[in-house]
Amino acid sequence: MYKKFGKSGEENPADPEVQANSAETPASSEIVPSRKSHMSWLPWAILGAIIVALVVGILILRIKQQKDLAKAGKPPKVTPMVNVVTVKPITLQQTLEVTGNLRSNQDINLGSKISGRVAEVLVKEGDRVKRGQAVVQLDDKDLKAQVDQARAGVLTAQAHLKQAQANLPLTKAQVESTIVQAQSALQQAKAKLRQAQLNEPNQTTTLNSQLKNAQEAVNVAQSRLAQTQQTAKQTDQQTQSIVTSAKAGLDAAKANSSRAKAALDEVKRGARSQQIAQAQAQVNLAQAQLNNAKIELDRQKMLFEGGAAAKQSVDTAQTNYEVAKSQLEQQQQNLSLVREGATSEEVRQAEASYQQAQEGVRQAEATLTQAVSGRAQANVAQQDVVSAQAQLAQSKAALRTAQANLAQIPITKENTREAREQVESAQAALRQAEANRAQLPVAQQNVAVAQAEVKSAQAQLEQAEVNLGYARIVSPVDGVVTKKLTDAGETAAPGNALLEIVALNSVYFEAQISENSIASILDRQPVRVSIPSVSPKPLQGYVSEIIPVADPTSRQFRVRVTIPGSKQTLTPGSFARGVVTTKAVKNALVVPSKAVHEEAGKKFVYVVEGSGDDLKLATRPVTTGMEANDETQIVTGIQEGDRVVESQTNLEDGIKVQISELAL
Repeated sequence: MYKKFGKSGEENPADPEVQANSAETPASSEIVPSRKSHMSWLPWAILGAIIVALVVGILILRIKQQKDLAKAGKPPKVTPMVNVVTVKPITLQQTLEVTGNLRSNQDINLGSKISGRVAEVLVKEGDRVKRGQAVVQLDDKDLKAQVDQARAGVLTAQAHLKQAQANLPLTKAQVESTIVQAQSALQQAKAKLRQAQLNEPNQTTTLNSQLKNAQEAVNVAQSRLAQTQQTAKQTDQQTQSIVTSAKAGLDAAKANSSRAKAALDEVKRGARSQQIAQAQAQVNLAQAQLNNAKIELDRQKMLFEGGAAAKQSVDTAQTNYEVAKSQLEQQQQNLSLVREGATSEEVRQAEASYQQAQEGVRQAEATLTQAVSGRAQANVAQQDVVSAQAQLAQSKAALRTAQANLAQIPITKENTREAREQVESAQAALRQAEANRAQLPVAQQNVAVAQAEVKSAQAQLEQAEVNLGYARIVSPVDGVVTKKLTDAGETAAPGNALLEIVALNSVYFEAQISENSIASILDRQPVRVSIPSVSPKPLQGYVSEIIPVADPTSRQFRVRVTIPGSKQTLTPGSFARGVVTTKAVKNALVVPSKAVHEEAGKKFVYVVEGSGDDLKLATRPVTTGMEANDETQIVTGIQEGDRVVESQTNLEDGIKVQISELAL
């Protein structure tokens, strides 16, 4: 090796021209051998030579071995490398992809029931609204004024009714009072006439008449005395009967109070030991049921984790556990209630019953007191007897006076004429007073008219309030505003739409299904719906209706898919895709479809048996089931945990194999 120097006299070993131009160096260039460089590369050259010799020796040995084997007629054995899958139970599903649009069953054109000016539109297109939410407000100033006016009309009509009702008894009282006064005046006039007639010039006749009248007065007084005595006797008997009945009522009320007091004492004493024992037994039973539910839940979870049970079984066991737990808590609360005895509400009710019974006792005592005080009526009747006796004595005195007045001068005819005129005048006044009763129907009619006015005014007020309520237009459903057809300042009229609202709970996915696939669609089949314009994640739905009539042009059937409980706004007209699960097999043993081979109409798979370095290939005849998603269900022939070769060919039964590290 040589060194090359530049014009500066420095060595440039990295220059590729050093070796290329070393043999063509001009004579003027100074070439000096480098002893130091030669000494540093010598060990590496020797090591390289040794490695090359070893590699050549190994190759020669391998070639010789192959030649020996070739001479012996035995080719070298190579253990094939295979990819395997471990068989596990899964749920295999067949699906069908469909497309379509979102549609709605309920599109509402919301309008106004009255004419008016739009004061404010409270929503915009795309807003979600709730049922009863105000969406449009009409100008309601005039409507409020109409309500105030109608309310004032009601107050006025009510005032008229009160006045008419107040005038009716007053008019009736005045008419009756006038009649009573006229009747009294007529009686007095007749009495005076009779008195005047008694004073006729025929002194003997008059005196005899006076004597006869006095005798009649005595007879009347005697009759009245007998009547008052009979009345006093009957009044005393009735009063005694009332007092006896009142005492019996008081005894019954006291008995009822005693029963209420006993019931109150029983409520305060609380539950018996037998009731507590029964409640404790119910708690023990609920605890046992909870323990059984817990054991079953743990068993289902263990089976699910091992792949031997479905998630639904775990959910069912969880639900049963929660129910048993709730029942235990309920029975424990019941036991606590039984031990605590009656509730404050029950005690309060018992105390109220006792207080009510006590009030009945007080009322019965008051009734008895009133009955006892009714004896005063007997005293009054007795006083009437005394009065009748006094009147009889007075009549007898008058008889004696009449007998003594036989010698008196008779009353003149003038007094008789004046008395007769007074009777005629009193009769005319009585007829006029009775004629005034015709005013009563008029007063009653005034009350009826006033009542009708009140009803009419109330009806006008109700209509005005209804019209005022119509000024606030609300959404009849939970939905989305799809179109706004009015703005503030415009006129609203019945029959003209202001907003278009689509009910959220009526939006569905209408999928198009070909006539070749419609037979695989069944009611309530699950559907995974993808709506790019609504959500990046698929939504869960189910087949709710199959329209059995195909489109004559496209030969497509329509299938309605309901999407329950969606939190996204589903807008009708949006494009959507769906994946319908047409068939599902749970706990299916599946392998890749390319792992299943077929010869002479029989299907088989390759299974790796053994362990460690002693792995052999075995052919297993199989029976296949459903195929989906490049996977095939194996009905018979393999078991869970078998290692099935994925897709290699040219394999033989019984040969040794190696499992690819990728498969491991």
